Amino acid sequence: MVRVREATAADEGELRRLEESSPQGTVSRLSQERTTFFYRTQLFPTARVLLAEEGSQAVGFLAYALKEVFLGGEVTRVAYFYDLRSDSQYRRTMRRGLWDLWKAAEEGAQRDGAELLYGHVKGDNVRAMRVFLKGGAQSAGEFHIVTLPSRPGRAQLFPLSDPLAAAEEFEKALGNRDFQPPRLPEIYAHGQALGYLRGVFRLERGQSFAQVSLWDSSRVHQERVLSIPWEYRILGRVVNPLARFLPVPRIPVPGQALRFWHLFDVWVGGAAGPRLLGRILTDLSHQARAEGVDLLALFHGVGDPLVRLPRVLLKETLAYRTLYLPFGSTKPQPPLYLDIRDL
Repeated sequence: MVRVREATAADEGELRRLEESSPQGTVSRLSQERTTFFYRTQLFPTARVLLAEEGSQAVGFLAYALKEVFLGGEVTRVAYFYDLRSDSQYRRTMRRGLWDLWKAAEEGAQRDGAELLYGHVKGDNVRAMRVFLKGGAQSAGEFHIVTLPSRPGRAQLFPLSDPLAAAEEFEKALGNRDFQPPRLPEIYAHGQALGYLRGVFRLERGQSFAQVSLWDSSRVHQERVLSIPWEYRILGRVVNPLARFLPVPRIPVPGQALRFWHLFDVWVGGAAGPRLLGRILTDLSHQARAEGVDLLALFHGVGDPLVRLPRVLLKETLAYRTLYLPFGSTKPQPPLYLDIRDL
């Protein structure tokens, strides 16, 4: 018999144990590691972590956060679900437990006054997708993450002196998209206060420009490599020694903890915009290597008219689907805004 309750700070150890026992991926497997489990709840005005238990044993969890966003042109309260995990030793129990967690999140979001419940699910996470779709969720769009390795080299770019002004200009370009916060500069200011926002980078040439914001949560969150395909193990033996001196990427090895920088709010304009973005990405890859960061993760929505990516080498793309469960009649329409707090 599974029961669901709201987790507290006293459950920190059990929550982190569950996360470590539920790695992501199949052939390439990663385990998330946090210095404190509840750091994500600090990003939202209200967030709840739901813990599933069988007897006295914690067997899974699911979190959701409440926030104000634009939906159909109106500021609306919604709930964002995230961090679904289950104990690998309780897979049979958690077939029911995952459903109980989903229903608890649905009921809690409605009690908290949300107009819908939404979240982002990795495209190949078939098990979780089945639970959400069975529970009435619908697809609202898709986004991709392009991962780029850090590289040795000289960094030359500096962030803009006023990131909040840059956020305000980007906010105007977005034009009140669905899931966009009503006051984007406040999100940047909060990220800056918490130490996550590293800056906004922008290059201009004539009528062309490229802009991206850089976020770093590696002091509270890293990914531990558990396994990689055999061909990458062999390639790493050759490439990694060369990466100390040449501008080639390092290949992760099992046991290594990976540090990421996240790139959000990509904005490209003009004919030379993609090339300018490429220059920013190259410079940030040099900065990342100098600070011991392994990978850059660039987030962009599929079909976003503000984004045009350059052709990049050695890229790895992850696809995510945005699912939502409506409690009213309003349905989100792409292109959707990707909120750094969500991811």
